[in-house]
Amino acid sequence: MKPKLWPPYFRHYRVNRIHWGDIRQIASLERAVFLEPLALNRIWRYYLSRRCGYLVVKDGRAVIAYFGFELCGGYAHVIANVTHPTYRKQGLATFVLTAAEPWAKAMGALAFLGEVRKSNVGQLRVLHSIGWTDVIMIPAFFGNGEDAQIVMKVFS
Repeated sequence: MKPKLWPPYFRHYRVNRIHWGDIRQIASLERAVFLEPLALNRIWRYYLSRRCGYLVVKDGRAVIAYFGFELCGGYAHVIANVTHPTYRKQGLATFVLTAAEPWAKAMGALAFLGEVRKSNVGQLRVLHSIGWTDVIMIPAFFGNGEDAQIVMKVFS
């Protein structure tokens, strides 16, 4: 796969590992975009865990996108991949996912593995465009009864 050339405006966005000061913004974004958001105390536990990795994309001090994973055996299980609604359709999800892959590999993961709501066609489109594949559909996986598409990206 050819390396992606990011638009010039990406130069002022910063991708970093999560800092404790980012956690409240992440919890706020969780509540804004997810039907079943993670509670603040759960995000704190992930932040403190050596098996977890979170990357944030910032515009100034504002967290505008983030991606989190937890090591489970040889897999980096996706906790969340979120882009602030105001910043969507700019390639930030691809940007943060691409940045997270070498980190997950360095932590010992062989692949990313995650669940996506069947209705989240935008996220599925992004994942498929960067080499993720559908594994299996699980009926009524989410709390509201929605089906989940299990997706995977095996690292090269």
